[in-house]
Parts: sequence; C-alpha cells; structure tokens
Amino acid sequence: MANPRDTKHPAGESEGRSPTSDLAARIARAQGERPKAKPPSDIGGATVSGANRAFRLASEFVAAIIVGAGLGYGIDLLAGTRPWAMVILLLLGFGAGVLNVVRASAEMNAATQVLPGTPAVPDDDDE
Repeated sequence: MANPRDTKHPAGESEGRSPTSDLAARIARAQGERPKAKPPSDIGGATVSGANRAFRLASEFVAAIIVGAGLGYGIDLLAGTRPWAMVILLLLGFGAGVLNVVRASAEMNAATQVLPGTPAVPDDDDE
C-alpha cells in the first residue's frame, strides 16, 4: 500500500523532476484543498464582546462631552464671555454624545444576527 506522504519514488519515476518541484506541487495541492479563512469582521459584528461594546460607547459619549466643553472654553477665552459658551457647548456635547451612543448601539444590534422567535437567553419557563 502506497503512503501518499512517502518521499521516496520508485526508480525511473523521478527522472527529470527535482525534489523541490514535487514539494511545490504537494504544497499547492494542500493549499487548494484548505478552505479560505474569512477575515475578521469589523466592529459591531457578532464576535464583539460586551466589554468592547461598553468601551466603545463610553468613549464616544465622553469624547463628545470633552470636545463640546473644550470648544466652549476656547470661545470663552477668545470672546471673554465666561462661562456661557462653555455651558452651552457642554450641553450640546452631552446631546451629541447621547445621539452617538444611540446610533452606535443600533448599529451594533443590527449587526448581531438573532433568529426570530429565539430568546436571547435560554429560559426553561418559555415552554
């Protein structure tokens, strides 16, 4: 019985072929049989953990508030209207942060595929 991984060839079979060409053919055949690996999905896919989602939402919320407060403080320094521009833009930053969190969570939930009629958490009382 012939072993497919056997590197020894009977006399006369390997005339004109180098050992590396046989190896290259075996590698190409093995790579052709192997299924192609899928690239990892972008953020928001089903593979994202809860901690990653929480960190993303928190960072978007905090960033919007900091940007609003920073812009308001800069306007206050230039215009001499302390603290009115900072208070107004801080509130606008808060609103923008809430809007960003709502949009990002809707995007993440849409990317998660759940079959209709299947509970998110298995429950014995459903029957």
